[in-house]
Amino acid sequence: MEHRVTTLENIVEKHTGQIDTLFAKVDDVKIQLHAIQNTLNQIRWMFFGALGWYALTEFGIMTALKVIA
Repeated sequence: MEHRVTTLENIVEKHTGQIDTLFAKVDDVKIQLHAIQNTLNQIRWMFFGALGWYALTEFGIMTALKVIA
């Protein structure tokens, strides 16, 4: 009976270590996903800025602003 309890304790310790490792990996993945999301947000706002700049220059609004100023 004592041998079975010792074996179970060893298995529980091993599983505890594995669970801790998995949670550490999950935290690392969350950090990496957050960085990817920030990069995608930057790309999105750069696209909207470029689109806005194109619209302003294509429709001549920049020349009208230059004449007024």
